[in-house]
Amino acid sequence: MRPGTRAKVTERSVTGETVAEDRAVIFDMDGVLINSEPLHCQATQEILALYGVTMSEADYFGRYIAYSDWEIMELLISEASARPAAAQAKSRRYLELVGSGVPPFPDGLGLLMRTDGWRVALATGSMRCEAELALTALGVRDRFQTIVTREDCVNGKPDPEPFLRAAAGLGVQPTRCVVVEDSPGGVRAAKAAGMACVAVTHSCPRDTLLEADLVVDDLADVDLGAVLPAARGSHAG
Repeated sequence: MRPGTRAKVTERSVTGETVAEDRAVIFDMDGVLINSEPLHCQATQEILALYGVTMSEADYFGRYIAYSDWEIMELLISEASARPAAAQAKSRRYLELVGSGVPPFPDGLGLLMRTDGWRVALATGSMRCEAELALTALGVRDRFQTIVTREDCVNGKPDPEPFLRAAAGLGVQPTRCVVVEDSPGGVRAAKAAGMACVAVTHSCPRDTLLEADLVVDDLADVDLGAVLPAARGSHAG
């Protein structure tokens, strides 16, 4: 299905639950479901240092948090031929850092477990091996009908492509999707895709997320249905 076309309203059973196919929720992973951004930051800093590039924690969280490894290396490593190896090295280092376990965000996982009646996708800037490792370790892989990773897209966030691909994979039009994000770039991507967006302050200050339809400090009590266009309200949390 092309992004932007209307999905047929049907129902199907997924893991024993009835799922209405005319609405969807698309989760980011890092910073929403798992507390992995500090580890991504550390791995990125270590690999960039090998190429003589210094990145502060403030730079990572303030400027680069929404970008994939590929985009970061493209932006910061001047020698184009070195960028693929640097991105691969960063991914390997990140996997080493999470080898002892994936730190979850309980409120994000709680919201995921309250998505019965929704089509559910993941749209992440992480590599597929990273996403599969995390979701499997948390025991939630089967909650997702579609997973979009950086390898699946020509353009990563803040471009809307990851979210549009996720909606197309679910067979749901963008205006019937709610995105759950934690970064300004992710919020911009969701809004550019024509989707509603809930932003959580796990990783970034509230005042950087105000383009979202709803900004919260905790996802535990979020009502996803209230964020869809017919019931959108003002920024709150």
